[in-house]
Amino acid sequence: SPRPPRPSGLVKGLHTSPAPAAATMLARAVRAPAARLAPRWCRQMAVQKFPVPEMGDSISEGTVLELSKQVGDYVALEEVLVVVETDKVTVDVRSPAAGTITKWFANPDDTIEVGSDLIEIDVGVGEPAPGAAPPPAPAPAAPAAPP
Repeated sequence: SPRPPRPSGLVKGLHTSPAPAAATMLARAVRAPAARLAPRWCRQMAVQKFPVPEMGDSISEGTVLELSKQVGDYVALEEVLVVVETDKVTVDVRSPAAGTITKWFANPDDTIEVGSDLIEIDVGVGEPAPGAAPPPAPAPAAPAAPP
């Protein structure tokens, strides 16, 4: 008499059904700590370093005049972080992300180069201090002159 077809998922010579293997995997997952199940990069990716931005053609460095925030302070998106003076212009460097400042890579009177690390922000962490004013909205464009 012909043999009955082998159920899918079975290996030749292994005479168990796939159900116990699935139950074993589920039992292991339930016993595993939640931290092991979550991707390890989730929280680590929140702390990000941001470089000194481009400040114009042929400008490669500048001097830090003032830090607007300290480590541990919350910073909103587009809020002024630091004032940098170059040989041609003074620039307000704005925050590229909202979050809590974890580290400065420059201090007042330091010379910084475009592209070097400037600040480390724990993105999405923290909130504005109570009563703190939101960052100013960009000024509206002036209406066009009539022809």
